[in-house]
Amino acid sequence: MRHYTKILIWENRRRLNRLKEFRSLVIRYFNNSRVGFGGGRVEESAAKEARREINRFREEIHSIILNSGIDPLFSWTPPSAVGGDETKIDLIVNIFNLDQFDIGPNNVLNCIDRAIEKCESSRKSVFVRTLNPFFYLGRVLDTITDLPFIVIGLLGFDRQKMKASIIGRLVKGILYLIIILAAVLAMLHLLGFLEPITEFVLKLLAVIREINSVFDSDSVG
Repeated sequence: MRHYTKILIWENRRRLNRLKEFRSLVIRYFNNSRVGFGGGRVEESAAKEARREINRFREEIHSIILNSGIDPLFSWTPPSAVGGDETKIDLIVNIFNLDQFDIGPNNVLNCIDRAIEKCESSRKSVFVRTLNPFFYLGRVLDTITDLPFIVIGLLGFDRQKMKASIIGRLVKGILYLIIILAAVLAMLHLLGFLEPITEFVLKLLAVIREINSVFDSDSVG
């Protein structure tokens, strides 16, 4: 899933609607369930139905939240009587286990609300991006330069780890330059400028060589 700064208007709208739908499901679940004597939640029929829907969308919502630049992790410290180090609890992954950590559902809603705010506040930039032809050109370049890493993934290696490495970024940058250079040369050829420019560059290199030979002969003398 793409970062929220790299999506188009219809994808932004779809994510916003999905987040709002998921928020309603979370409210329905916790409003129709309660903590039982054994520590687990006692679910009414409406909560059970909401749980099924939450499980359907949970993985997608988790990805949407992460790609909105929101960290769904909650810092939890065990009670002093138990002891232990601080732990990061993923609010979306552990949405049905929050009672074990004494984490209220409002923390989940806050996380979802922050992702909703990201989608709503970026509407203007998303609209401009959708009309920008250079954005689509960048998409094409990203797809082409991702091909080596797709092959790496198919071979069973960690695609994202390789892509994020120094070598991966270097390879991607070189591919970008090659593609842009090829596109520039093709455009110059179509416009009839490639041959004159090539001749000019060759003449310029010849002049530079002559100048260097003069300086070399003077240094020898």
